[in-house]
Amino acid sequence: MTRYARQARFSPFGEQGQAQLEAFHVLIIGAGALGSHTAEMLVRMGVGRLTIADMDIVEMSNLHRQAVYNEQDVVEMLPKVEALKHKLGAVNSEVPISTLYMEVTPTNISQLIHETQPDVIIDGMDNFKMRYLINEAACEAQIPWIYGAVVGSKGSVYAFDFTGPCLKCLFGEMPETAESCAINGILPPVVQQVASMQVSELLRYASGNGFSKKLVTIDTFQVKYQTMNVDALKDTDCRVCSQHDYQLLNHNEHHPIEDLCGNAIRFRLKPQVFDHAELLPGTIVKRNNFATIIHYEDYTLTLFKDGRMNVHGLTEDTDVKTLFNTINKSFK
Repeated sequence: MTRYARQARFSPFGEQGQAQLEAFHVLIIGAGALGSHTAEMLVRMGVGRLTIADMDIVEMSNLHRQAVYNEQDVVEMLPKVEALKHKLGAVNSEVPISTLYMEVTPTNISQLIHETQPDVIIDGMDNFKMRYLINEAACEAQIPWIYGAVVGSKGSVYAFDFTGPCLKCLFGEMPETAESCAINGILPPVVQQVASMQVSELLRYASGNGFSKKLVTIDTFQVKYQTMNVDALKDTDCRVCSQHDYQLLNHNEHHPIEDLCGNAIRFRLKPQVFDHAELLPGTIVKRNNFATIIHYEDYTLTLFKDGRMNVHGLTEDTDVKTLFNTINKSFK
């Protein structure tokens, strides 16, 4: 019995689907909850090649829903892509895994897709801003992509091949506010279900069955499951997939303060701050080539090489703007 015999025996997938999967190059953008689970399934199933792009290190708050990582990764402050490559390489050494420790942005996503040339892109992100960006970049490159989103106990999945609606067709312009795990939390079971459905869509595509063309929504806590045919929602005047007006691409505007999941916030500082972290307020408690951890008052600050800083330990009384100004001015 070969390594993949049991999945190849599933007749709708079959040996043809397995052969095509082994020829596929998949790009996963985001190595958090969804990205790490989809990566693990694809490596176990023998995907031809995998490229994973992510900008974060493993943190303790990740472990309840991101099953591939462990406490030692937290202690070593490993980038998620490095921890993922090491662990998945031990699962299946036959699958080439390329990792990119980088923040995917409007200014580099098109280049990322052009240089990697994936057959399919999988959304492993945790916010709609990035999903709208992926939608535009994938549409520009005409590469299929598989959307997945989770928040609370709810999740949704849809696979885009641009013969039907795109993300903007489905949801309109990017919402200014949306449910997020920062506000609504997240239950681990919904992560695994949504990741499984993302991979199932890819297996359909690899086996010649095509994407399901159904928007799937679930609520694991309420035990609800719904599918909807959304072909009729394709907008023939859509700015993105019909007019090819990609307003988000090359739009290099970063807000200095961004919300994160949990009681956390992200500050954007100058990249050179990383090499002079001793000038920041607080005490450096740990440092490596990827990140520096600082304790300041009741906050834990995680500073990355590109100047991003994740701030944990916020309370309702935290004046975020004052905290940002205090940290930022210490380097001026």
